[in-house]
Amino acid sequence: MTLPRAVIAVVSALMLVATASGSAAAREPVRPLMCAGTGCATYGPTYYGGYRTATDMLRHVDAVGAAYPGIATVHDIGESWSASQGRGGHRMRAICLTGVEPGVTGAVAAVAKSGLGVFRSEGCAMSTAGRKPRFLLIAQIHAREIVTGELAWRWIDYLADGYGIDPVATEILDHNEIWVVPVANPDGVDVVSSGGDDPRYQRKNVDFAPDSCRDDTGEIRYYRQGVDLERNFSARWGEPGSGADPCDENYRGPAPASEPETAALEGLMSRIFADQRAGSAEVEVPDSASGLVIDLHAFGDYLLIPTQTAPEDARQLRRLTQRLAPPGYRGGTSAETVGYEVSGTSSDQAYAALGVAALVVEVGPRGDEPCHGFLPEYSCVDSLFWPTLLPSFVEAARAARAPYSDSSR
Repeated sequence: MTLPRAVIAVVSALMLVATASGSAAAREPVRPLMCAGTGCATYGPTYYGGYRTATDMLRHVDAVGAAYPGIATVHDIGESWSASQGRGGHRMRAICLTGVEPGVTGAVAAVAKSGLGVFRSEGCAMSTAGRKPRFLLIAQIHAREIVTGELAWRWIDYLADGYGIDPVATEILDHNEIWVVPVANPDGVDVVSSGGDDPRYQRKNVDFAPDSCRDDTGEIRYYRQGVDLERNFSARWGEPGSGADPCDENYRGPAPASEPETAALEGLMSRIFADQRAGSAEVEVPDSASGLVIDLHAFGDYLLIPTQTAPEDARQLRRLTQRLAPPGYRGGTSAETVGYEVSGTSSDQAYAALGVAALVVEVGPRGDEPCHGFLPEYSCVDSLFWPTLLPSFVEAARAARAPYSDSSR
């Protein structure tokens, strides 16, 4: 239940909430925040200078949900491969954040975020009938691309801690539902983090035979084992751009959505986004369609649109990449950017199955520039990646209302 704005205004006055500074703050540009809020605690040992483990990523989601039940809802969306086999592993999480009532600030926002009394948001249900546009951010589907999880962590905290305080964070949650899967391949991240200060190079999940993928000397190449979850989605599964050999780094798996992690993400998308296509992949998506999915990867400073789209949709998605691109980032298909084809990806699934606008963002510079590669120093998260990507996340949330149309500005 939410309170009428007039009642909230009265309560705000009684609680001596200063409103004069609010309008001035709303005119200020987006200011990147460092990880210093309620959800920023580290719950266990970090690795490689400060990166959080998969366990910490999942605990963090639960902690934010517990701290801010008025605006945050945590959903269990499935299990990792190891969990499905009874070998430990993880339950996967998605967190949804949305505002209580437009205009909530100050002390009232603090009460509302805590979920006390009648203060509580309406939304974030596992239903396609949500009233607000939805923006889904997915991270760490490729385990070794570790900066992506840290960006998801900071995005959650920026919104949750900033609601009612930061005018931009408040605006976003007042008008949107923000969904985040901070670690889509938790078993793979376990392998990466097991190397400590020398992270292991695992890309795929851990669905493999123990004696598979040996080299000519008989040594097991652990990083080539498993299924590439970003080639395992049902849409365009098995098409060019995926591998048939289980030891290929882009191995697509034995069948579409064969992996529990991929099935969990497909299920999440189909439960929170209505099918807005009303036809095949060759049929244009209506300009009125809402919703946006961004899957974070590393590296290359690119924004990738799905390879196969209706011509007008491709034009509109290219325009969207221009709108969201940080300075120096370039948009296009995978062939036009990273230089090779891909298929069976999360963006294929969102677009082809549901008509949802979807992009892959490849985070981080190529070549020998500072902070390049799969394993940049931890200091790069706050010195480069977070300040660079936060404005793009904010603009993505605003675009989610009508990403195929200029009217979402």
